[in-house]
Amino acid sequence: MTLLLDDESVRGVLDAGALVEAIDRALRVDAERPADVPERLNLAGDGRFFRVMPAVVPASGVMGLKAFFGGGGVGVRYVILLASTETGEILAVLDACYLTAARTAATSVLAARAMGVKGTRLGVLGSGLEAETHLRTFAAVADLEEVKVFSPRPEGRERLSARLRDEFGFTVTACASAAEACADVDHVITATNTGYGGPIACESGWLPAGLHLSAIGSTHQDLRELDTAILRRAGVLLFDADPAQVADESGDIRAYVDEGGSTAGVLLLSDVLQGKVALPEDRPGDLTIFKSVGTALQDLVAAELAYRRAVETGLGRPVDDLAAPKRRR
Repeated sequence: MTLLLDDESVRGVLDAGALVEAIDRALRVDAERPADVPERLNLAGDGRFFRVMPAVVPASGVMGLKAFFGGGGVGVRYVILLASTETGEILAVLDACYLTAARTAATSVLAARAMGVKGTRLGVLGSGLEAETHLRTFAAVADLEEVKVFSPRPEGRERLSARLRDEFGFTVTACASAAEACADVDHVITATNTGYGGPIACESGWLPAGLHLSAIGSTHQDLRELDTAILRRAGVLLFDADPAQVADESGDIRAYVDEGGSTAGVLLLSDVLQGKVALPEDRPGDLTIFKSVGTALQDLVAAELAYRRAVETGLGRPVDDLAAPKRRR
């Protein structure tokens, strides 16, 4: 039997704290039972893009892929196909829109935790789904005191601020500028997704020394969030994926490399969590930066968690086995 999970069902079963711990375990266990995560496939044509992200995760007993596509003004669509490594059964097909935002936020929490960031004051650039899931996830695992929200759309920043203000006990301020949202905070999250050819959302002059930055919006060559001066200030630059891949896919890192920046000193989140590398004590820069483009391992771990919780709670729509085994004649 295969379970079909729409976006509403995924939202109903993915607990933020549980997802943080699930991805944490998966990244640590990957040292002993490594997942097979090949390079993802990026295709383009007629102003559209199509990306396929496969993986086999033995420690979780699952394999599968995420496919997402969009561009050309049609929005973005995400779907995950989750299968059992033991039987090959298609366990679930999931709408992965919310799931992608949730696993990205959970990974940002892990990166901040790994770098010893104990900030209670967050500034967020963006007011969409990625921004909201980040705020909710950090609120689930930390005692936040203050959140500042900026979006170029006044209605967006006011709406998100009001939702959070009504639900949580910390102070939430809708800011009139990005610079204001970056002032007097410990941690800035850039979740802008400004679109192809959009303006750079965060400038170095807005960021005080000692800040931690989670940059998650630039996941395509044409997407920019950060000016390159920010990256040159990094005392620690942490990625969630292979530096060569990130430099190829992220417009921010691509521009940094094109201007002479190096990814030679980049640390991988998995290596830090597994104790393979230590954070440098002598840091020449004055910022710590986590750059995320997402991985299929994160996707499948989140999908497996959502599938298990859906089975336990009776959510989703069961259908007859998809791609049931066939015998050759």
